[in-house]
Amino acid sequence: MDVAVVAAILTVSGVLAISIISKVRTRAGFEAFADAITGLRVSSARWSRPMAVAAIAAETVVLALVVWPAGAPVGLAAAVLLFGTFTVVLARAVRLGSTSGCHCFGPTSAPVAWRHVMRSGFLATASLAGLLGMIALPSVSLGSLDPPLILAAASAAGVAVVVLVWLDDLTWLLRGATPAR
Repeated sequence: MDVAVVAAILTVSGVLAISIISKVRTRAGFEAFADAITGLRVSSARWSRPMAVAAIAAETVVLALVVWPAGAPVGLAAAVLLFGTFTVVLARAVRLGSTSGCHCFGPTSAPVAWRHVMRSGFLATASLAGLLGMIALPSVSLGSLDPPLILAAASAAGVAVVVLVWLDDLTWLLRGATPAR
């Protein structure tokens, strides 16, 4: 169970780090994310940039808490709320027929779809599982694992992060869906 908890922490932190970097790395990445907030019918164009800044700030705070050993339980609880909110927003956008991309990991031409909702739901669930694991095993941390178990947790998290971040590209590759970038 220790390995699963650490893998959940590494997955959540890896996805958040890539998400934040992709949105702030270039002005175009930030603008695309801000425009997506309007396209997903989250807010009007007037409020899209402040909401984009707030979303990125929330992701940054959650990431900082998750990677800080003493803050990991609070960070995972916050991650459940953050990814839960993303799940609801994306599900609403899909249900309303939005053709905008989510721009969760940078500019994309792929419209928001149920796979994006499932990705956010998976991340909320992984965060909850990590939180429950930390409650059950309060001493669990990356430092509490033996090297082979650290490798196992990091490998599982690495695969999960790759699949989650490049979901659109993998969908295109495997099913021939619209390429993401």
